[in-house]
Amino acid sequence: MSRTQLSIPVGLLVENVLTSGVPGDVIIEWLQRRDFSRLLPLVKESAMDFDERLQTATDIGDDWEKAIRQGYEFKFLHINGLKRLLDFRFDRKVDRDYVQDELSLKHIQLTAEEIELLQSLIGRQWIVQAEETEAAEESRTEDESSSHIPVCIQLKFP
Repeated sequence: MSRTQLSIPVGLLVENVLTSGVPGDVIIEWLQRRDFSRLLPLVKESAMDFDERLQTATDIGDDWEKAIRQGYEFKFLHINGLKRLLDFRFDRKVDRDYVQDELSLKHIQLTAEEIELLQSLIGRQWIVQAEETEAAEESRTEDESSSHIPVCIQLKFP
C-alpha cells in the first residue's frame, strides 16, 4: 500500500497541527469544521493560515485527513521545508541543533526511531545517514536503543 503524499504547504500544516498534542481525530474534526480557535493556541506556529492551506489541499487533492490518521510522505521538499519539518516534528533548529552546509544538514542528533520516521517522511528526495565520528562510535556502544545518533541529511540526487 502506498503512503499518502502531500505537498509542502499541506504537509507542514499537518506537522504544525500535530505539535498541538491533541488527538488526531479531534484535530480532524476541528479542521473539518474550520474551527481553529482551540487549536491555534496549542500549535507551534499559530500565524500559519490554516484556512488557506486547507483550501490548497482541496484544490490539489491532498488527503490531509488520511495523512493525520495513517502517516504520509512529502511529494517534494526543499531545504527550507526540511528545516521547518525538523523544527515541527523534532524541535531541532538550524545553528542551534545542527548546521547547514549548502544543501546538506549536518550533526543532527536523532534517535534510531526518529531517523526511521524522518526517512519515511522525506525519503523520496532526501537521505538520512549516520555520521561516522569518534563521538558517534562511543555513544553507540553505550546504549544503542535510546542514544542519539549524529546524522546528516542530503539530497539523493544532487
